[in-house]
Amino acid sequence: MADDEAFWAEVREAFDLDATLINLDHGWSNPAPRSAVNDLVSGARSLEALPSEVLETLWPTVTDTAVRAALAEAMGVPGDQLALVRNATEALDTVLLGVPLAPGDEVVCSSHDYYAMLDALEQRQRRDGVVLRWVDLPVPAPSLDALAEAYEAALTPRTKLVLLTHPSNLTGQLLPVRRIAEAAHAVGAGVVVDGAQSLGLIPESPADLGADYYGASLHKWFGAPVGMGVLWMRPEHVETVWPLVPSPPWVDGMGRFEWIGTSPEYVGPAVLPALALHATLGPERKAARLRYLTGYWRERAAAALPTARFYSRPDEEMSLGLCTIELPGLDAEAVKERLQQEHGLVVQPMGGLGRTPHIRGVRVSPNVYTTPAELDRLVAALVAVAAS
Repeated sequence: MADDEAFWAEVREAFDLDATLINLDHGWSNPAPRSAVNDLVSGARSLEALPSEVLETLWPTVTDTAVRAALAEAMGVPGDQLALVRNATEALDTVLLGVPLAPGDEVVCSSHDYYAMLDALEQRQRRDGVVLRWVDLPVPAPSLDALAEAYEAALTPRTKLVLLTHPSNLTGQLLPVRRIAEAAHAVGAGVVVDGAQSLGLIPESPADLGADYYGASLHKWFGAPVGMGVLWMRPEHVETVWPLVPSPPWVDGMGRFEWIGTSPEYVGPAVLPALALHATLGPERKAARLRYLTGYWRERAAAALPTARFYSRPDEEMSLGLCTIELPGLDAEAVKERLQQEHGLVVQPMGGLGRTPHIRGVRVSPNVYTTPAELDRLVAALVAVAAS
């Protein structure tokens, strides 16, 4: 059903979208469906009307039960292996800052990992004397084998942790996570998977990927309101990881990583309508649609802009709906501004980051309800910006 425009137009009717702009930056955050937004607003009103009572009831009666169960089903894991946190950064930093590491222990990472995770690792480097072994990834990567070999070459007997981003928010490149995880486990290292850009689009569970730890946000491809993320880890690791915020002594298991004090509990119930819509569509169907749409605009842009550079190959196993394009000689931020101001298109600039000066493109990330006509406008706008 990837090219069934009537079907996806019906899906679009579930959302209240900004009619003044064409949003092609869903890699940052997906809009939540109308039903979720309605629950979010009504939940906030109910809580703020009597917070001393409502705050104590929403977590045990909805979030800790119904939301946890729906999310566990969507991820293919037991609910007691999940910690419901605020976003992917909190989930992954819990692991990166909380796993026991000694001076000289090595952590394998890449400059293509998300900056917040690298900030945490560099703090760990300064604080604890761990050694960061950086993997230099080719752009675009010629094959999954080349990516796996780059990580395998960085592993040593001192490697204790490997961070894998699936896919990179900078380039859209998917990694062969399972193969790299097997190599990491062979030297005794744990594997942390940043699934922010793939959760909701792949059928594999974190365990199927070979992860030891897995973190993601629900506001991306699950389409939940901003404010909830998820942390999963293998049961044997739970008691060894220090939580970011110390929990009360009576809290155990994955609950140790959920404790943050008072929080906006009305977010939890508003996640349920988004997960219900996700269950109706399914990750495979959503991924097929995004790959179709990305292939649609990419093929036309490549034909119209022969000097343009794409940061990932078009093969299905290499990307998952995120695609970064560089117009040679043009500043990414300037391209983004012109696309929005002159053509009403929202994309994400991927240039200007200190760790990745070689990344100078704009990232295009449609949603399942994006239309080919909107992508035709994107290609025409890219041509106009490049020509001027």
